[in-house]
Amino acid sequence: MTGNVTSLTRMRSAARRRSETVRSNSRTSTALLVVVAILVVIGLSATMSASSTVAIAEDSDRFYYLKSQLVGVGLGTLSLVVMSRIPYGTLRRFALPGFVVTIGLLVAVLVIGYDGGGARRWIGLGPLTFQPSEVAKLATIVMLATLMERKGNQITTFGHYLAPVAFSVGVVAGLVMLEPDLGTTIVIGAASLAVIMASSTPFHYVAATGVAGTTAAGILAFSAGYRSDRITGFLDPWSNASAEGYQLIQGYYALSNGGYFGVGLGASRARWFYLPNAHTDFIFAIIGEETGFLGAILVIALFTVLAIVGWVTAVRASDIFGRMLAIGITSWITFQALANIGGVLGAIPITGIALPFVSYGGTALVTSMAALGILVNIARHGGHSSRRAR
Repeated sequence: MTGNVTSLTRMRSAARRRSETVRSNSRTSTALLVVVAILVVIGLSATMSASSTVAIAEDSDRFYYLKSQLVGVGLGTLSLVVMSRIPYGTLRRFALPGFVVTIGLLVAVLVIGYDGGGARRWIGLGPLTFQPSEVAKLATIVMLATLMERKGNQITTFGHYLAPVAFSVGVVAGLVMLEPDLGTTIVIGAASLAVIMASSTPFHYVAATGVAGTTAAGILAFSAGYRSDRITGFLDPWSNASAEGYQLIQGYYALSNGGYFGVGLGASRARWFYLPNAHTDFIFAIIGEETGFLGAILVIALFTVLAIVGWVTAVRASDIFGRMLAIGITSWITFQALANIGGVLGAIPITGIALPFVSYGGTALVTSMAALGILVNIARHGGHSSRRAR
């Protein structure tokens, strides 16, 4: 009789633990969705304001860019829902085909892509444009996580460690640099390093990779005149306020005009062609001008919450594949946000990369929301048996 009571007690305790796990997973996934929903709404509002002057100058509908971004939101929402419903373990089977297609697109953009801003990063699809390097961020994370998981304990041997890293990160980074796009290359490198750290790779390999990547980024930063100019503009923007330092200084003016509470939605003065790339790279300055210090802090707080919840999702992932995916996606989004906001604030050199979920850009938005869907999927399976995620 005592044995039956004990067994019943254990079953009830196990049931309570499962119920608590389900509730915790639900809170985590809900937090991710709420944060991204708020960021997307903020982005739509800022895009509507910042892009209207550009559209008018192009003799287009003043809401042209907003409508285009709304299409991206629709496709992105669909991709988020699909990726959050498909068990993330199935990504193993599609990692290689998806990666090969991505490589093909990166090669295609070098051949048939069109130039813009001194780089060849876009492929024209009728009235639409497509940026393969945005897809490459997610494809590289998935491919690297798949290869690192398959290597298992062999990863302690340098050759077995180097092969998957060179095949996935090395090939993609090389093709993206041919566009050229150092900012995206750095983001891919940072996210990949996070995946490597989450694997069973020995620490000295991780440290050596980090040092090598940082050194390469530093050399590349000075290998082209326009990149050197960005660093000069970062170190002393006032020394040449009409050239290298112009964009950063105009960003300062926009942020200072905002004060604590902002000048009001749609009332930005910087968008009237004072601030270059106001609806893309420097949209954070428009947010700061129109909603003030409080609005800017809200955006930073939202990305901070996303980083924390993403990290918790990685820690609680049911298997190493999920852990690597979660930390890779979280690092990609939060590092890119940090680089964008840091560039606008003058804390780091301007990289020319967009603010995730906020800046104008359909390919970036759809890809980021698809990645968020994977993160939500991992969060929902947190704490369960790894077989649940396959």
